[in-house]
Amino acid sequence: MLRCPWCGSRRTFVRRWFGKYDRCRTCGIRWRREEGFELGAVTINIVLTFIVLTAAMTIGFIRTSPDIPVLPMVLSLVGVAILMPIVIYPFTFTIWLALDLAVHRPDPGELTEAAVAASR
Repeated sequence: MLRCPWCGSRRTFVRRWFGKYDRCRTCGIRWRREEGFELGAVTINIVLTFIVLTAAMTIGFIRTSPDIPVLPMVLSLVGVAILMPIVIYPFTFTIWLALDLAVHRPDPGELTEAAVAASR
């Protein structure tokens, strides 16, 4: 994971955990291909977080039934809800870029621009 979906390089656009380069440092492909591109990554982040929250809540209910400890359950779910988006943040951007590149292939102009940017 955290590889460029276009060239497969580990020298991708991820800079530290919350920072990003404008382009992959190997092939030059932009990570932000159009206006509002981040919304797809944010959506993936939210969906994955809700899936994990639902699974954790279901497992917690099944394991502690019939005497469900409400306060510990709520506190642990709040912890998951806070930490999960932070942990998967850079992964959701590479997943979204991979999905976008699979559906909306780069045109020759975008590939030329990427090649020029990568050669710098």
